[in-house]
Amino acid sequence: MYDKHWTEDQLVARLYGIGPQDGHLELCPSCARRWETIRCRYESLRPAGTEVSEGYLAAQRRVIFARLSEKRHAFLRVLAPVLVTLLLATIVIVHRTAPVPPPTVDNASDSQLFEDVFRRASITEPTAVGPIRSLFEEQK
Repeated sequence: MYDKHWTEDQLVARLYGIGPQDGHLELCPSCARRWETIRCRYESLRPAGTEVSEGYLAAQRRVIFARLSEKRHAFLRVLAPVLVTLLLATIVIVHRTAPVPPPTVDNASDSQLFEDVFRRASITEPTAVGPIRSLFEEQK
């Protein structure tokens, strides 16, 4: 006798031939009684002469799996363009540049700039040449 009894789902799965095949029903009188109750109830509800061949059931399963596969692919065909559109919209929104404010004109800084440019343009010798020139001049 097992410590753990079968669940209702396991008994119903056994009814359809897909449940556990571990010999539990032969060893556990409690589960065996529950199994018989379910099996008798199923037999009483099932119309007589409704035996179906294994080939028919296998063909039916193949058709069902094919339809499920088609629906999954159709779903992906619809989902892919939607995801691409959302991705592009996100990229556009995230990378949108903020408007650049027009530059402000500051007459004082402009005049300072012109003075600096004029001073540098009037120098004929670069500033870095001065220390090197002093090395070669004769000392007095």
